[in-house]
Amino acid sequence: MYEFNGITMWSLQAIAIDFAIIIALFVSLKFIKGWVSNLHANDEITERDNFAFGISFAAGLVALAIVLTGVSSGAFAASLQQEALQMGGYGLLAIALIKLGHFFQDKVALRKVSLHDEIVKGNVTAAVIDFGHVVSVAIVIRSALFWVATEGWHGIPIVIAAFIIGSIALLLVSQYRVQLFKRTNRSGDCLQQAIVDGNLAVGIRYAGFLVGSALAITAASGIAPYVADSINASLVYWAISALVCILVFIALHLITIKIILSGCDISDEVNRQKNIGVATISAAVSFAVGITMATLLGA
Repeated sequence: MYEFNGITMWSLQAIAIDFAIIIALFVSLKFIKGWVSNLHANDEITERDNFAFGISFAAGLVALAIVLTGVSSGAFAASLQQEALQMGGYGLLAIALIKLGHFFQDKVALRKVSLHDEIVKGNVTAAVIDFGHVVSVAIVIRSALFWVATEGWHGIPIVIAAFIIGSIALLLVSQYRVQLFKRTNRSGDCLQQAIVDGNLAVGIRYAGFLVGSALAITAASGIAPYVADSINASLVYWAISALVCILVFIALHLITIKIILSGCDISDEVNRQKNIGVATISAAVSFAVGITMATLLGA
């Protein structure tokens, strides 16, 4: 069998099958998005020029791409048929988990506002927060896929369990931001009201913090030991590690942003003055701290 740099003709066939399935999953996301939203994607994007819907749809594509990097990692299956089934099965599972995690973020973390209704109205702030929800959920799913060392279909229940734990951790982060906004906002409005009012700065800061937190949770995949013979203990380690990583992330983010923007009342700039520049810096710091933790500590 011909081989070049470790790549054989058989592996090229497997890669071609994976690419075909991945493209099919991307295309299917358009129809799934329209079906879930009860909207026609083309009409919203091209006819109504709904920028908010475009951001929300792009979030789904980015999220699916992130998760598929976890699905496509590792060794190929024993046969091309099995490779196709596993890629397709895990891909569909990834879409289902993204939608499930996205639903809980929208309905539990931000109960007082309908992001879907706001996005239909063209609210860009709601779309940016929706982007943060979907991408952060995808990062958590990807970290669960990398953490679970069990190959084939046997790993699915463990991936789902790790995803649930990670999603609960993300909900805690969301509630932390909601309560922090309530304490630091001088006008007394809640974060949900800021979304309805279209405060883009608030949306950018919130979404950035959530994505950074999800990246920090990725670090748990390198800290928590995965023992196939002791799944329950492994999941407990995963939960504790995820919580510790979030606490460390919050502390590091607070220290870093205070140093970078020393002398600046960040909450006032973002919440009241709607300063997008300050919000973007805050989001960038969140991403920087999160990706650093994921790189240094993650699997």
